[in-house]
Amino acid sequence: MKGVVIIIAGLLSIAAALPATANTVTGPHDWLVGDWVLCKNPDKSPKDTMRFKTDGTGLVMSAKGSTELVYRIRGARLEMLANAKGYAIPITLTIQPRHDVLENHDADTGSITTYVRKDGPRVAECDA
Repeated sequence: MKGVVIIIAGLLSIAAALPATANTVTGPHDWLVGDWVLCKNPDKSPKDTMRFKTDGTGLVMSAKGSTELVYRIRGARLEMLANAKGYAIPITLTIQPRHDVLENHDADTGSITTYVRKDGPRVAECDA
């Protein structure tokens, strides 16, 4: 339990240290706020959904439960830290230019997993 508290405190301190524009998603980054579903999944990992909030926090939601995260946008990258069982796990997704797809490049398998907005038109293309 003590380790979880330390990780959560660490995540909150990282979120607090980010510039104010990264903590509050408004204006040009409104497109990210909401739910993004796993769409293309060549590695057949468990299906999940990512929820991004306006304050720079979010959740990864799966059948096993939810994992808290903090995030920021840097150019074409979405940088996240997820609190996975007391460990801060860094995750970086590539943002496609039209802001309609988030890609996760797996260095181990070479595959690309994609996420699309749950309420967007690209969800019809999903096979995951």
